[in-house]
Parts: sequence; structure tokens; C-alpha cells
Amino acid sequence: MLKRFAHASALLAIVSAISAHSAHATECDNYQTKHPDWLWCDSFESESAIDANYFDVDRAGGRMAISNEGPFDGSYSLKSNYVPGQQDAGSIKLSLGATPVAARRYTDKKFDELYWRFYMKTSSNWIGQAYKVTRGIVFAGSDWRQAAIGHLWEDGPDSLGMGLDPVSGVKGSTVVTTKYNDFSNLTWLGKANGPFQMYGTANRGKWTCIEVRMKLNTPGQSDGVMSFSVNGTPQATASNLNFRGSYTGYGINAILLESFIGSSGAPQNQARYFDNFVVSTKPIGCYNANEVRPNAPTNVRVE
Repeated sequence: MLKRFAHASALLAIVSAISAHSAHATECDNYQTKHPDWLWCDSFESESAIDANYFDVDRAGGRMAISNEGPFDGSYSLKSNYVPGQQDAGSIKLSLGATPVAARRYTDKKFDELYWRFYMKTSSNWIGQAYKVTRGIVFAGSDWRQAAIGHLWEDGPDSLGMGLDPVSGVKGSTVVTTKYNDFSNLTWLGKANGPFQMYGTANRGKWTCIEVRMKLNTPGQSDGVMSFSVNGTPQATASNLNFRGSYTGYGINAILLESFIGSSGAPQNQARYFDNFVVSTKPIGCYNANEVRPNAPTNVRVE
């Protein structure tokens, strides 16, 4: 009897351990060792860590917070609650590399090319265009002036997809912007839309893998590139870009996830979620393409 009890206890311990791993393990666990090219990985498992990890956090009056409603992995994701009449549902800004704005990590490096990937889904009742999604920035001054911006956001107000919108804030070697989103001094380099209808009916409530590449031009040349893929499938590329003229003061030093939905606000109560946010110096790919997460065994019988 004692032997049988000990055997059953051991099996239960194994089941418990595997179940706990399946419920709480995330792609970001030990990512520095597993993925030397990754500069950042966040699966949004802690509310307090958001303020510690990001230099600017807009919680939109509490409408952006972590949520346990069906995360991609781990126990939580980052949720933006949209409500009618409210234009914004929050944003987070990650600092990396040499920067004049809130230096945090890798401050001895200038990044001319970065990749970032995240998972995103909408609530099952989602309608309309979400507008803003993410952007990479070259901050060039403590006043938040921008030498270059690489947006991934709406493909158009009457569509339900996403598009690239690269921007320069430089003339020759001089940064001509004087503040954040200095539209009167920005040069728009051309839109490139992708076919995937992120906000269409067929994709509601589904986690979608989105990866963006931003490569600054060689100073003095027009060879910059921006591209994005969805679930591993290329969507759009903008090439021959003159992001920064011959300016070399800073490289890409901020990545944003954002939830501004436009001046008229959301059409109804609905939500959008982010999870597994990765920034890397090399292509990332979608999680679990070549590996399987462990599941608890189903054929264990306690006697």
C-alpha cells in the first residue's frame, strides 16, 4: 500500500510539474541564452514590469493592462480596451541603443537594422480598422525630434489590413524635425500595403504573428528597406528608402506598440491584444515553427 501510494504521488508530481510548465512557461524564458541575436523579449507576464521595462507607458486611464484572457503563451498578454468615443487605448515605448531619450539598454550601440515580432489578436466581436499598430524610431534629440520613423499601421481608412509607411525627418545631414510627430517637417517616403486582412471577420479572435524589418539607408544613399510579414508570409516591402540622408548621429533606438484608433474613437466596446514581443538584430520567425511545447500526459492512472 505504501509503495502504491508513493508511486501515485510521484506520478501526480510529474503531472503537476508538466502542467505548471505548460501553463506558465513562455518563449521569453532564458531568451538571452537561447537566442543571442535577440535584444528583447516580453510575454507581458507582470503588470509592474511594464513600467520598469518601457520608458513611456500610456495606460489610457486603465484601458491598457495585462490580461489572462487567452494569452498566446504564459499566463497573460497585454490588452487594449477600446470604448466608444475614446481615441486611444494605450501604448508602450521600448528604448534600446544609443539614444537621447530615456537610455535604458545597449546604450553603447547604434542599430542601423532591426527586426521586431509580436503576436496580435482582436476580440471576437471586433469591427472596423484599428489604425495604429507599431513603429520604429530614430530619436535624434532630447526633445523627441525624429530622424526617421518606420510605421506599420492601417492600409487605408476603408480597408481592414495593414501597411508600411516609412518617414524621414532629415534634409541632407540635418535633422529638420523639432518635436515628436513634427508632421510639417517630415517627408513621407511612400506607402506599401499588404494583402492580409488583420481586422476582417475571418481573423477575429486569432493570434497572428507579425514581423517587421527596418533597415536604415547607408548614409548618403537611398538603399533603406522596410518590410513586414504575417504568419511567416511576406506582405509588403518598401525599398530604395532615404530614411536619414547622410545623418549618422543615432540609429534605431525605440520600438513602439500602440493602440490609437483615430479621432472619432472606437465604434463599440472591443479589445486588441499583444503578446510575445521580440526585438532582434536578425530575422526572428514565428514561435514554435520547429518545436512542440510539452503537454501534460493524459493516460496516467492513479491506483
